[in-house]
Amino acid sequence: MKNKLNFSRRNFMKSSLAIGSVVVSEWLSFAYAAPTCPPTPKETTGPFYPLKFPIDKDNDLTFLNNKTVKAEGEPIWINGVVKNEGCEPVEGALIEIWQACSTGKYNHPNDSNKAKLDTNFQYWGKAVTNEKGEYAFKTIKPGSYPVSWFWTRPPHIHFTIHSKQHASLTTQMYFSGEQFNKNDRLLQAHPKSEQEKCIVIFKKINNRKVGQFNITLI
Repeated sequence: MKNKLNFSRRNFMKSSLAIGSVVVSEWLSFAYAAPTCPPTPKETTGPFYPLKFPIDKDNDLTFLNNKTVKAEGEPIWINGVVKNEGCEPVEGALIEIWQACSTGKYNHPNDSNKAKLDTNFQYWGKAVTNEKGEYAFKTIKPGSYPVSWFWTRPPHIHFTIHSKQHASLTTQMYFSGEQFNKNDRLLQAHPKSEQEKCIVIFKKINNRKVGQFNITLI
């Protein structure tokens, strides 16, 4: 009987130690789990991706090299970091942006908006991320424009990001506090948590209106 008790105690101790090691192992794996960055919401390319690219193919959309006059509207600076789902910076990612000018008009033959076209605006630009995943653009805050009698698109900028290590992403950046955000069909199609990733607050820094738009690829 004594031997049976000793045997049972030994088995109990072994089982307890085994369970304890599993619990500790799981706790440690949870405690030291790699950080995760939720992916940036996807959007369609839309109907106004440029058919013809401008002479300038840089990250400053406010000035064309063959012009002497700058684009109309409010200059803004957009910067951010492109990361993967592990929150690591993505180097060498190509970022394209395209947008309407300050009047809400795209430089595209299919845009039926009767607003004035700004011939001094670049409308499209590109940048490549550095070793820290950083990028920057200087552009003009786009205007809103009507899609139909009941839907007006808020100011927004289209982004497409290409990386050799990740799937390409097309998304849109929105401006905080815009009245048409709450009724925009595309923005409101996303859950609130995803909308927050696409809406940028611009602040005045050194007399510049600057916004940060961070992007996560999968």
